[in-house]
Amino acid sequence: MARLFSKLKAIDFFKKIPSDLTEATLTGAWLSLLAAVIMVFLFAAELTSFLSTTTSTQLVVDRSPQNELLKLNFNISFPALSCEFATVDVSDSLGTRRMNLTKTVRKMAIDAEMVRVGSSVEDTSHKPGPKYDEEGRFDEDQDIDITLPLSHANFEATLARYPIVIVNFYAPWCHWCQRLEPTWEAATKEVHDKYPEWDGRIRFAKVDCTLEMELCRDHFIQGFPSIRVFRKGHDDIMIGETRQHESYLGDRTKESLVAFADSLVPSAGQPHRKHAALAAAPKTSGCNLAGFVMVKKVPGTLTFVARSEGHSFDHAWMNMTHLVHSFHVGTRPSPRKYQQLRRLHPAGLTADWADKLRDQFFLSEHAQSTHEHYLQVVLTTIEPRRSRHAGSYDAYEYTAHSHTFQSDSIPSARITYDLSPIQILVQETSRPWYHFLTTSCAIIGGVFTVAGILDALLYQSMKVVKKMNLGKQG
Repeated sequence: MARLFSKLKAIDFFKKIPSDLTEATLTGAWLSLLAAVIMVFLFAAELTSFLSTTTSTQLVVDRSPQNELLKLNFNISFPALSCEFATVDVSDSLGTRRMNLTKTVRKMAIDAEMVRVGSSVEDTSHKPGPKYDEEGRFDEDQDIDITLPLSHANFEATLARYPIVIVNFYAPWCHWCQRLEPTWEAATKEVHDKYPEWDGRIRFAKVDCTLEMELCRDHFIQGFPSIRVFRKGHDDIMIGETRQHESYLGDRTKESLVAFADSLVPSAGQPHRKHAALAAAPKTSGCNLAGFVMVKKVPGTLTFVARSEGHSFDHAWMNMTHLVHSFHVGTRPSPRKYQQLRRLHPAGLTADWADKLRDQFFLSEHAQSTHEHYLQVVLTTIEPRRSRHAGSYDAYEYTAHSHTFQSDSIPSARITYDLSPIQILVQETSRPWYHFLTTSCAIIGGVFTVAGILDALLYQSMKVVKKMNLGKQG
């Protein structure tokens, strides 16, 4: 056994030198301290690199599941587009076309300053109200021919003369107005015969908006025909905490119009009863549209436009000026996912990283102006190393190019989106522990070896110098 152990000693890589054969020097001490500092510094740098986040980026064909839908989120204010006619349409290159989306779209009336109209109501107490006699009728001090279209000169006087006035705002060129004209005249005659001038509780009237443009604009008329109900000179009603206009949206037949007039007469000058033909038209001229739509992952267009099945629009009156509060693609990340995206995103996250149109204002400087925003959407998928089993994080980004042009079609605001077939895949990577161990050993061994060689060279050099000095002295 002793002979076996003695043979094993022969392969010892680290043979020992007796301590009495070693010599400590001051130079060796300084080199040892310097080597120790270098080893600590390099080891700390290597440990920091081992613990830091590293990513690998690849460009791959979009791996999204087939027929997966994409969520488009928007919040846009149109200060000159009435909520009465504002619609959201979506179409795509496959031929899908959905009109007037309402299920996931919310409309909110806004004023010209794009401030939402809520509980605050304009104070009109400083304006003198119309005078009434004991029977609730206005003083009849002016002779007005109610069968002729009203003008700016006699409009207010007509409203002041009758407790209830139903006004048809029309345009002669409008197809729907032309269809309504004989019906309106017949209904007017029947109502006026049933409630003659001496009764004076209700009257039908009309306004030609091609002649009285300012009058129609003052009452926020955007579509033709628009039938408004004025009670004691005002067409205001309260819907929740919002003051709005009172409109008639029932069937445009003589029977329906006469029945509607009959339903109003008992409550002349009083708050209206519930009636199927009554509806609220926004009091203010603007509308805020917010919500989302689910679309296929193919090129498509989101269109904001004024539309109504029973109304016509003067294109020269349409103003599609708008402010994009936000427009982002996909689902907004949770705070936890946002931190992961911010940590791993190859380009970092800027304030508008996923919402390039945020807080941008687009002005219609000319009549019949259409705004178009072209978006190129790219999907970036983040795969964190520690959350590989929990799934990846998808982040949609886009570039936006906007322009305004004049068109013969009805003005609109369009957001055209095109999805890239290439997906950016960002994976968090980590170095294996044995790489760190190997590098650490290399640092310690390498620095120790280099320091030993330098020490040996310096020691031998000093011995040579001493011998040369002794030789000279001898």
